[in-house]
Amino acid sequence: MQPQRSMTERVKLFLAYVIRIISIPPVMVCLLVLVLALFADGFFNNEIDIAAMLVCLALIPLAAYPLSWMIPCVRKKGREGQRNLAFVLSLSGYVLGWLYAKLFSTNRHQIFVYTIYLLSVLLLLLWNKVFHLRASGHGCSVTGPVVLSGYYLGLAGIIIGAVCYLSIFWASVTAKRHKWDEFLGGSVLCIFACGLAWLVCHYYQII
Repeated sequence: MQPQRSMTERVKLFLAYVIRIISIPPVMVCLLVLVLALFADGFFNNEIDIAAMLVCLALIPLAAYPLSWMIPCVRKKGREGQRNLAFVLSLSGYVLGWLYAKLFSTNRHQIFVYTIYLLSVLLLLLWNKVFHLRASGHGCSVTGPVVLSGYYLGLAGIIIGAVCYLSIFWASVTAKRHKWDEFLGGSVLCIFACGLAWLVCHYYQII
Protein backbone atom coordinates (compact mmCIF):
# COMPACT_ATOMS: atom_id res chain seq x y z
CA MET A 1 0.00 0.00 0.00
CA GLN A 2 1.34 3.39 -1.01
CA PRO A 3 1.73 6.00 1.75
CA GLN A 4 -0.94 8.68 1.70
CA ARG A 5 0.28 11.99 0.29
CA SER A 6 0.02 15.12 2.37
CA MET A 7 -2.14 18.02 1.29
CA THR A 8 0.97 19.97 0.25
CA GLU A 9 2.16 17.11 -1.96
CA ARG A 10 -1.27 16.77 -3.58
CA VAL A 11 -1.39 20.49 -4.31
CA LYS A 12 2.12 20.40 -5.79
CA LEU A 13 1.21 17.46 -8.02
CA PHE A 14 -2.03 19.09 -9.13
CA LEU A 15 -0.21 22.31 -10.01
CA ALA A 16 2.49 20.36 -11.82
CA TYR A 17 -0.06 18.49 -13.94
CA VAL A 18 -1.91 21.71 -14.78
CA ILE A 19 1.33 23.38 -15.92
CA ARG A 20 2.21 20.29 -17.95
CA ILE A 21 -1.15 20.32 -19.73
CA ILE A 22 -1.12 24.02 -20.61
CA SER A 23 2.48 23.78 -21.83
CA ILE A 24 1.99 21.02 -24.41
CA PRO A 25 3.71 21.89 -27.73
CA PRO A 26 0.61 23.08 -29.65
CA VAL A 27 -0.34 25.46 -26.82
CA MET A 28 3.22 26.82 -26.67
CA VAL A 29 3.12 27.43 -30.43
CA CYS A 30 -0.20 29.28 -30.13
CA LEU A 31 1.24 31.48 -27.39
CA LEU A 32 4.36 32.14 -29.49
CA VAL A 33 2.29 33.11 -32.54
CA LEU A 34 0.14 35.41 -30.40
CA VAL A 35 3.19 37.13 -28.91
CA LEU A 36 4.88 37.55 -32.29
CA ALA A 37 1.71 38.86 -33.92
CA LEU A 38 1.17 41.43 -31.17
CA PHE A 39 4.67 42.57 -30.31
CA ALA A 40 7.08 41.67 -33.17
CA ASP A 41 6.50 44.29 -35.87
CA GLY A 42 6.72 42.96 -39.40
CA PHE A 43 6.87 39.31 -38.43
CA PHE A 44 3.64 38.37 -40.22
CA ASN A 45 2.65 39.81 -43.58
CA ASN A 46 -1.05 39.09 -43.17
CA GLU A 47 -3.64 36.89 -41.43
CA ILE A 48 -2.93 34.02 -43.83
CA ASP A 49 0.64 33.81 -42.50
CA ILE A 50 -0.70 33.61 -38.95
CA ALA A 51 -3.17 30.87 -39.88
CA ALA A 52 -0.48 28.93 -41.77
CA MET A 53 1.86 28.92 -38.77
CA LEU A 54 -0.92 27.82 -36.43
CA VAL A 55 -1.94 25.00 -38.76
CA CYS A 56 1.57 23.76 -39.56
CA LEU A 57 3.19 24.10 -36.14
CA ALA A 58 0.21 23.49 -33.86
CA LEU A 59 -2.85 21.86 -35.42
CA ILE A 60 -1.12 19.18 -37.50
CA PRO A 61 1.04 17.96 -34.56
CA LEU A 62 -2.02 18.21 -32.26
CA ALA A 63 -3.86 15.76 -34.54
CA ALA A 64 -1.61 13.02 -33.14
CA TYR A 65 -3.69 12.91 -29.94
CA PRO A 66 -7.11 12.06 -31.45
CA LEU A 67 -5.60 9.99 -34.27
CA SER A 68 -3.67 7.84 -31.81
CA TRP A 69 -7.03 6.66 -30.45
CA MET A 70 -8.65 6.27 -33.87
CA ILE A 71 -5.90 4.19 -35.49
CA PRO A 72 -5.93 0.67 -33.96
CA CYS A 73 -2.27 -0.20 -34.57
CA VAL A 74 -1.19 3.05 -32.92
CA ARG A 75 -3.63 2.69 -30.03
CA LYS A 76 -2.25 -0.77 -29.21
CA LYS A 77 1.20 0.71 -28.65
CA GLY A 78 -0.13 3.14 -26.04
CA ARG A 79 1.94 6.17 -25.12
CA GLU A 80 4.85 5.07 -27.31
CA GLY A 81 2.59 4.83 -30.36
CA GLN A 82 1.18 8.29 -29.64
CA ARG A 83 4.71 9.69 -29.27
CA ASN A 84 5.84 8.15 -32.59
CA LEU A 85 2.78 9.48 -34.41
CA ALA A 86 3.39 12.91 -32.92
CA PHE A 87 6.94 12.87 -34.31
CA VAL A 88 5.67 11.95 -37.78
CA LEU A 89 2.93 14.58 -37.84
CA SER A 90 5.22 17.22 -36.34
CA LEU A 91 7.81 16.59 -39.03
CA SER A 92 5.12 16.74 -41.73
CA GLY A 93 3.71 20.00 -40.39
CA TYR A 94 7.11 21.63 -40.02
CA VAL A 95 8.11 20.69 -43.57
CA LEU A 96 4.84 22.09 -44.93
CA GLY A 97 5.35 25.27 -42.93
CA TRP A 98 8.88 25.75 -44.21
CA LEU A 99 7.73 25.21 -47.80
CA TYR A 100 4.88 27.68 -47.33
CA ALA A 101 7.18 30.36 -45.94
CA LYS A 102 9.74 29.79 -48.68
CA LEU A 103 7.33 29.61 -51.61
CA PHE A 104 4.44 31.88 -50.66
CA SER A 105 5.39 34.15 -47.77
CA THR A 106 9.13 34.78 -48.36
CA ASN A 107 9.19 36.53 -44.97
CA ARG A 108 12.71 36.01 -43.63
CA HIS A 109 11.57 35.90 -40.00
CA GLN A 110 9.05 33.18 -40.68
CA ILE A 111 11.57 31.11 -42.62
CA PHE A 112 13.92 31.39 -39.63
CA VAL A 113 11.28 30.14 -37.19
CA TYR A 114 10.16 27.28 -39.43
CA THR A 115 13.80 26.28 -39.90
CA ILE A 116 14.28 26.12 -36.12
CA TYR A 117 11.24 23.88 -35.69
CA LEU A 118 12.24 21.63 -38.58
CA LEU A 119 15.81 21.21 -37.34
CA SER A 120 14.55 20.62 -33.78
CA VAL A 121 12.37 17.66 -34.71
CA LEU A 122 15.11 16.22 -36.94
CA LEU A 123 17.62 16.42 -34.09
CA LEU A 124 15.13 14.81 -31.71
CA LEU A 125 14.55 11.96 -34.15
CA LEU A 126 18.29 11.49 -34.56
CA TRP A 127 18.92 11.57 -30.82
CA ASN A 128 16.01 9.36 -29.72
CA LYS A 129 15.62 6.93 -32.61
CA VAL A 130 19.13 6.60 -34.03
CA PHE A 131 21.32 7.06 -30.97
CA HIS A 132 18.63 5.61 -28.63
CA LEU A 133 19.23 8.33 -26.06
CA ARG A 134 16.37 10.05 -24.27
CA ALA A 135 15.78 13.74 -24.87
CA SER A 136 12.47 15.34 -23.97
CA GLY A 137 10.33 16.57 -26.83
CA HIS A 138 8.44 18.62 -24.26
CA GLY A 139 11.65 20.29 -23.13
CA CYS A 140 12.54 21.00 -26.74
CA SER A 141 9.12 22.44 -27.58
CA VAL A 142 9.20 24.72 -24.53
CA THR A 143 12.69 26.03 -25.23
CA GLY A 144 11.90 27.17 -28.79
CA PRO A 145 9.26 29.76 -27.85
CA VAL A 146 11.39 30.90 -24.90
CA VAL A 147 14.45 31.51 -27.10
CA LEU A 148 12.41 33.16 -29.86
CA SER A 149 10.61 35.43 -27.38
CA GLY A 150 13.96 36.63 -26.11
CA TYR A 151 15.31 37.02 -29.65
CA TYR A 152 12.41 39.14 -30.89
CA LEU A 153 11.26 40.92 -27.72
CA GLY A 154 14.54 41.53 -25.94
CA LEU A 155 14.87 41.69 -22.15
CA ALA A 156 11.16 41.44 -21.41
CA GLY A 157 10.91 38.29 -23.51
CA ILE A 158 13.97 36.80 -21.82
CA ILE A 159 12.61 37.39 -18.30
CA ILE A 160 9.11 36.12 -19.01
CA GLY A 161 10.50 33.19 -20.98
CA ALA A 162 12.89 32.23 -18.17
CA VAL A 163 10.05 32.23 -15.61
CA CYS A 164 7.90 30.06 -17.89
CA TYR A 165 10.77 27.66 -18.62
CA LEU A 166 11.67 27.16 -14.95
CA SER A 167 8.01 26.61 -14.06
CA ILE A 168 7.56 23.97 -16.77
CA PHE A 169 10.87 22.31 -15.87
CA TRP A 170 9.75 22.08 -12.24
CA ALA A 171 6.34 20.70 -13.28
CA SER A 172 7.83 18.02 -15.55
CA VAL A 173 10.23 16.77 -12.88
CA THR A 174 7.65 17.00 -10.06
CA ALA A 175 5.05 15.10 -12.09
CA LYS A 176 7.76 12.56 -12.99
CA ARG A 177 7.00 12.82 -16.69
CA HIS A 178 10.67 13.43 -17.43
CA LYS A 179 13.94 13.13 -15.61
CA TRP A 180 15.75 16.44 -15.25
CA ASP A 181 18.55 15.39 -17.62
CA GLU A 182 16.05 14.32 -20.33
CA PHE A 183 14.27 17.67 -20.12
CA LEU A 184 17.54 19.60 -20.26
CA GLY A 185 18.70 17.36 -23.10
CA GLY A 186 15.68 18.39 -25.17
CA SER A 187 16.40 22.02 -24.35
CA VAL A 188 20.03 21.73 -25.45
CA LEU A 189 18.96 20.17 -28.76
CA CYS A 190 16.56 23.05 -29.37
CA ILE A 191 19.22 25.65 -28.56
CA PHE A 192 21.58 23.88 -30.95
CA ALA A 193 18.83 23.91 -33.60
CA CYS A 194 18.35 27.65 -33.04
CA GLY A 195 22.05 28.32 -33.52
CA LEU A 196 22.27 26.08 -36.57
CA ALA A 197 19.18 27.70 -38.11
CA TRP A 198 20.66 31.15 -37.53
CA LEU A 199 23.92 30.13 -39.22
CA VAL A 200 22.10 28.57 -42.20
CA CYS A 201 19.75 31.53 -42.65
CA HIS A 202 22.59 34.01 -42.17
CA TYR A 203 24.76 32.18 -44.71
CA TYR A 204 21.99 32.27 -47.31
CA GLN A 205 21.23 35.90 -46.33
CA ILE A 206 17.72 35.03 -45.12
CA ILE A 207 18.23 36.94 -41.86
